[in-house]
Amino acid sequence: MKVEQFIELNRANWEMLAALTQRAAGHGIRRMKTEELEQLGELYRSATSDFAVAQRDFAGHPVVSYLNQLIGQAHGAIYRGRPSGAWNIIEFFIVTFPRTFRKLAPFTLTAFLVLMIPAIINGVLIGRDPQALEWTLGEDAKEVIPLLERGKLWIDDFFEEEDRPAISAFIATNNIRVSLLAFAGGASAGLVTLYVLFINGLSLGGLMGLTFYYGLGWRLVNFVIGHGVIELTVIFMTGGAGLRMGWAILRPGQVSRKDALFLATREAFTLAIGAVPLLVIAGLIESFISPLFNPLYSIIAAVLSGALMYGWLLRGGRAEERGRAGKQESGRGREGWLTRFLCL
Repeated sequence: MKVEQFIELNRANWEMLAALTQRAAGHGIRRMKTEELEQLGELYRSATSDFAVAQRDFAGHPVVSYLNQLIGQAHGAIYRGRPSGAWNIIEFFIVTFPRTFRKLAPFTLTAFLVLMIPAIINGVLIGRDPQALEWTLGEDAKEVIPLLERGKLWIDDFFEEEDRPAISAFIATNNIRVSLLAFAGGASAGLVTLYVLFINGLSLGGLMGLTFYYGLGWRLVNFVIGHGVIELTVIFMTGGAGLRMGWAILRPGQVSRKDALFLATREAFTLAIGAVPLLVIAGLIESFISPLFNPLYSIIAAVLSGALMYGWLLRGGRAEERGRAGKQESGRGREGWLTRFLCL
């Protein structure tokens, strides 16, 4: 086949692909109709085949450069989705982040158990016998005992009013560090993540049990509950993200381990990024509301923050999911009863 015949035979498809690519690049593929998206995919695959043929049979001809540019533009339009901007950030927090949280819920639940089981066990042990501190938390933990014997918590003199903004930033930074460590630990097949969760569980439960032994437990609960709902949820969330990465390394499934880890890291990174503003909010509550030691304020903060956060995480993006499910069901309806029966 001569190059002129090749061009004439495929020109219409290339021009249609160029038009659809321009539309996708300008408005985003999410605003395109299903039929247009299907046509865009078919024309893109066809153009890549044409490009391969052109490279083989017409090397050096301008049609090779034209197809290379056309395919590059189409690829960018398809995989970019829409230009970055403020709406992408809004969509991330409204749709992508809560949807990913629900998808990784089994790993988040696992992280919850890995932290809470040792916390409860250690809390009960130390609540009965403070000497258990020596072999569960180490000698350094005994430093708080003289303070507790005087009826004071280690946080009583920490939150001076003029220092609270700086303390808020410090707390948020520290919480982000712990959460990102739990997340990044997934690269070790989840071993570091499990270690971080386990050690934090021992520490949390041990200190709680110790304060109850000295009669200050409810005072510590009063301090923790206001910000703890968000803070602990984020630790479970990022720990679950790390476990998701570790699971991809150990059990990649039907794809290569490299591809499985890439997909898992993308999901885990979504949770890690979305957790940052939650930790900032938790830090603000811990700095300005928790130090008041007012049970009413603490409970209101816990209930309000928990209801808003979990309402968002459990409901965010569901409208879009229902819309997609409706389109798929509508498409199935057009296939006819015989096709649906044969596909069962």
